[in-house]
Amino acid sequence: MALKIRVSEFAAEKIADTYGPERSTTGRPSEWDFWSGPLAAALVGFRDFENLLWHSLPEIRTLHIVDPVFGVLVFVGVLIEPDTVEIADFEADLDYWSMIESDPND
Repeated sequence: MALKIRVSEFAAEKIADTYGPERSTTGRPSEWDFWSGPLAAALVGFRDFENLLWHSLPEIRTLHIVDPVFGVLVFVGVLIEPDTVEIADFEADLDYWSMIESDPND
């Protein structure tokens, strides 16, 4: 049975509040960039919900996405019905870019 994957209202509002409707003049990505990049990847990734690792409850799984613009993101998916997973939240690793920049050259 194919799972339906949807985005929670909370996550959608968080995306809109965090990124806004337009790219900034300094190159900050927009809400659309997030929806069409890492969130699209998460929507596909959560199709394999049963094979994702879980920690406390099997109904809650996390998915890590590494995006060239947004860096490392952790998405939280919740099985809310037997055939429906809701992407409930996400968090960006704010230290990712500084860690990459401080890596020594090989």
